[in-house]
Amino acid sequence: MGVTDAPWMLGVRAPDRGRAILVVTVDGELAVAVHDAVPGGMAVIRDARSEDADEITAACIPWPWMVIGSAVSLTPALASVLRHRPVLTYWLGDPAAGLPGHARYFDRPAALLDAVRRACVADVGGMRLAPGSGVELDDGTLMRGATLESLVAAYPHGFALPTHNFRAVSNALARHNAGWSAQRDGACVRLVRSHVGAAR
Repeated sequence: MGVTDAPWMLGVRAPDRGRAILVVTVDGELAVAVHDAVPGGMAVIRDARSEDADEITAACIPWPWMVIGSAVSLTPALASVLRHRPVLTYWLGDPAAGLPGHARYFDRPAALLDAVRRACVADVGGMRLAPGSGVELDDGTLMRGATLESLVAAYPHGFALPTHNFRAVSNALARHNAGWSAQRDGACVRLVRSHVGAAR
């Protein structure tokens, strides 16, 4: 029965605060490929169909780190999460209506899977994703926060969201003298190198 019996799928609707990749498709095959592409321990893969996507989205606390979709329509609740939260959004094939302005589109599965791998191992000025959750700074400090995780993984891309969504990240990075902050660059907010005297 496809991937639904795979051990990594058990508890797909159970609430969890770990980093989660939600894969919404018609048959689950892409979820298997994403599972194989993600380094061990980096994220939980949650396989969904349109009819259960809202329930599984709600189980990702505070929200899914990444949403991958193909050949499905967005439910209103999932579309709302993507429009209001910094969720990496990757879409294979024809885009669904309601995707956010920062969504990335792919014609081939191989290109999408490569982007997923790169997001998982992103390194921005020594900041990189820790296994499971959090971001490790160059000095070994572990910073928690879904928004920072998304910004690091999306770099050099960003999110078409209001700047105020990222204020806490910039303040936290400033406290740790990380040398980076979240700033608007065109239509998106992304990580940029901090400058002395720059507004935070």
